Amino acid sequence: MGGLSQLKARPAPAKSRIALVCVLVVAVLPSLGEGYAVLWGAAHGYAGKALRDGLDFWAGGFLALHGHLAVLFDPVAYNGFLRGIYGVKLPFHFWSYPPNYVLLAAGFGGLSPFHAVLAFDVGSLLLLVLLLRLAGQGWRLIAAVALSPVSFENLLEGQNAALMTALIGGGLLLLPLRPRLAGILVGLASIKPQLGVVLPLFLLRRARWAFVYAVLAAAGLFCASVLAFGPAAWAGFLRVTGPAMSQVLLTGKPPEFAAGLISVFAAARFLGVHGAILVQAAVSGAAVLYAATRRDAASVLILAALASPYLHDYDLLGVTLAVALIAQNGLRCGFAPGEAVLLFVAWFGPGALPWVPQFAHLTPVVLVLLLASAARYGRLIGCDSAPDIVSEPLVAT
Repeated sequence: MGGLSQLKARPAPAKSRIALVCVLVVAVLPSLGEGYAVLWGAAHGYAGKALRDGLDFWAGGFLALHGHLAVLFDPVAYNGFLRGIYGVKLPFHFWSYPPNYVLLAAGFGGLSPFHAVLAFDVGSLLLLVLLLRLAGQGWRLIAAVALSPVSFENLLEGQNAALMTALIGGGLLLLPLRPRLAGILVGLASIKPQLGVVLPLFLLRRARWAFVYAVLAAAGLFCASVLAFGPAAWAGFLRVTGPAMSQVLLTGKPPEFAAGLISVFAAARFLGVHGAILVQAAVSGAAVLYAATRRDAASVLILAALASPYLHDYDLLGVTLAVALIAQNGLRCGFAPGEAVLLFVAWFGPGALPWVPQFAHLTPVVLVLLLASAARYGRLIGCDSAPDIVSEPLVAT
C-alpha cells in the first residue's frame, strides 16, 4: 500500500469516461453552490464574512508583523480590530492557534486579507502535490485528492487542511524512503497538534530516527516562536486560547465553533459532557495503540481523525488521501461488496456536510468502516507492494 508502484491502466471506454465526468460534476456541485454564496457575499459588501476562517489567518500574521500580538489573546480587542475593518455585522472570531502557527501566518501578514488567504491556500495545495509526487504517488491519485470536494471546502473556508495533509500525509508516505525528512514534516505539523495524537507512538515504534527528527522539528519551531514573539505569546495561549477552545467542547459555545464539530466527541455529546469525554478518550486511546501496530499510511490517517476530539469537515482532507490510497489498492486487488460505494461516500461526503449537517455525526461510523477497509488490504497477499516501514536503522536518502 502507498502506491510506490504505478499501474498502467487501459484507456476507459467512452461510456465510462462520460459516467466518470458526470460523477465528478455531481461531486463538486455542493462546493460550487457554496462558492457562489461566498462570491455573492464578497460582491455585496460582506468581504469579511466571505473570507471566513481565512480572516483569522491574515489577522494573526498582520498583528504579529505590526507588534500587536497581544490582541490575539484578548477576544474583545481582537473582535474590535476585525469589526473596525469589516463592520459590526462580522460574525464572532477567535484566534485558536498556538504561537508557532503565527510564525507561518506572519509570512503572509504583509498582503491584503484576500491575497494572503489565496496565496496560503494555493501554496499549501502545491506543497501537498509536490510531497505526494516526491513520495512516488501517481497523478491520478494526486488529482483525486487535490480536486476532491473536501479540498474545495478547505479552500472556501480559508483553512489549513491542505497544509496539514501535506505535512502528515506526505510525512507518512515518505517514511520508507526519506525517514528524516518525514520526521521533520510530522514535527512541523505540531502547529495543529490535535491532528497528530496517534503519530508519536507510531513513529517511535516504526521509525525511531523519524521520531527523533519530528521532536527536533517541533522543538525548533517552538523555540523559533519564543525568539520571535517572546514567552508572553505562549503564556497568552495557555491562559486564554487553550482554555477557551476546551470550553467549546465542554459547553458547545460559541455555536459558530461547536456546531461544525464532527468528531467522536461531538457524536457522543448526547451522553452528556462526561459521557462524551469517556467515549472520546476510549476511542483516542485505542487509536493510538492500534496506529502503533500499522504499517500503512491510510490506516494512520484515518486513526488520526478518529483520535481528534476537535475535528471539522475540512480536516477530512487527510482521510480523503487515505480513501485514494485504499481505492488504488482496490483497483489492483478488487473491491469487497459495497466497498466502492463506501469510498465514494467518504470522498464525496465532506463537501456535502455544510448542506446536510444532520448527517455529520455519522462521520465516525464512516471512519471506522474505512479503517476496516484499509486493514483488509493488509491481509490480502500481494496487495501491499510498498516496503515495510522499519524501526532501526533508518538511512536517509
